[in-house]
Amino acid sequence: MLPNKNNKYLQSFEELVDVIKTSTQILIDESSSQKQQRIKKLLNNYEAFCHYYFPEYCYAPFSKFHKTIQKEIVDKPNNIYLAQWSRGFAKSTHLGLFLPLYLKFNERLNGVIVGSLNEGMAGTKLDDLQANLQANQRIIADFGQQWSYGSWEDGEFVTKDGVAFYGFGKNQSPRGYRFKWKRPNYGLVDDLNAARQLKNLDIANEDKRWVMEELKPALWTREWWLIIAQNKFHDNAVTSLIEADEEIKSKVHKVNIVDAKGESNWKENPDFSNTAIATLRESEGAGFIRERLNTPFEEGSTFKVEWLHWCEPLPLDKYEGVLIHYLDPSYKSNDKSDYKAWVLLGKYKKEYHVLKAWGEKTTSKNMWEYAFEVDEWVNNKTTIKHCMESNFIQEEVHKKELERVEEDKCRPLRLFYDVRKKEDKFERIETMQPLFQRSLIKFNIKEKESTGMKLLRSQLLAIEKGSRINDDLPDALEGAIWMIDKNQPRKENSIRIGKFKKNTSRSI
Repeated sequence: MLPNKNNKYLQSFEELVDVIKTSTQILIDESSSQKQQRIKKLLNNYEAFCHYYFPEYCYAPFSKFHKTIQKEIVDKPNNIYLAQWSRGFAKSTHLGLFLPLYLKFNERLNGVIVGSLNEGMAGTKLDDLQANLQANQRIIADFGQQWSYGSWEDGEFVTKDGVAFYGFGKNQSPRGYRFKWKRPNYGLVDDLNAARQLKNLDIANEDKRWVMEELKPALWTREWWLIIAQNKFHDNAVTSLIEADEEIKSKVHKVNIVDAKGESNWKENPDFSNTAIATLRESEGAGFIRERLNTPFEEGSTFKVEWLHWCEPLPLDKYEGVLIHYLDPSYKSNDKSDYKAWVLLGKYKKEYHVLKAWGEKTTSKNMWEYAFEVDEWVNNKTTIKHCMESNFIQEEVHKKELERVEEDKCRPLRLFYDVRKKEDKFERIETMQPLFQRSLIKFNIKEKESTGMKLLRSQLLAIEKGSRINDDLPDALEGAIWMIDKNQPRKENSIRIGKFKKNTSRSI
């Protein structure tokens, strides 16, 4: 039945068929009219459709980002959809199984092209589709037999009603493929990139070219969907390159493992409870940042993890001089730009204590409101100076929003400006290296689980010359150190005062 499969894969496929057949038994006793009403309701509700027809796959309730699929993808065809979901968040299951079959049984699917690293991987991506169309008892009971004799091979098969499914490796061309009049109108790119090859920009650009010039033109032009199911784990990954290309219209749907407050984005799934995520973070290191936080970077050589020490913070009034709350704003006031970054720093003797860190791709309004929150948290326990990296563009962009927030708070934010002429950013950040080496910069252990503190540390570890990783929080930390040194109280000189008395007993 599947002549292209070797014995090992054939056995695995047959086991999958048996599981699906067993898990989709028909338990509903209903009349023909009731059956039609039920099917109609299921076809109008993506979530209910998935839970009924695929009980073996739906082992956890949908999160809110899964529930956007009907509104954001089904109802909005003719789009390139970049599904940058954290690893483990069921990208392939939803976008490679649930969604194409939801479109099929709503009579909107002409055919499917799956693009992957090679032909074998692309064929494997079709296994769940093929097995469900062959053995899912609930699908067969409601929509009839799908299996078509003579057209049911690994990597390329056609259902009884003429919907074709093709799998292609990136060394193949899907140009011109169709079944009778039907050109496929659903393209899925899944596991296209090889991690080692991504270090070569020429290979990465060829992968992007294959998607946009080989796969995309093979889709039906009247109504189509092109889905890139890939988290943003590398700057050269195809999802990153398409997102960055201003000539290509795409819809980015980014879902990190945790939200801006550090809470799970799929809390309905016990595998991704806050406790489970904390365990993952401790066991995955840099991979957690890349694969689960959509933050592509190569581990840098400027700062080492063994230099990043935690400390118990002092009472705020024990820090010398003033606390510095330093802001590195992005050039735009909206949430589509770089991170807006705040770092709160205190100094005791030679040590710099990072008391709080905050970084978000957000609006100016949220940025200024956070500053007021920190101001209220300090609550006159000591003096705090809010400082901003200043240049003409940033000041004008953010000034009006600051004035609106000040009006809401009924008081101004006492904001100072860092007006020094700044040299190369990397060189400035690199000047902190000896401070880290000597363990003079420490992080507030009470903020260990805060999203901002984690972001600051991950950006520090990724920095090296020429890196394209975001460095907004390390830049804010450097600014805070410079500003706190500038505001450090000078020690009184121990100058002796009095009449000079000649020592006559000293021998010559």
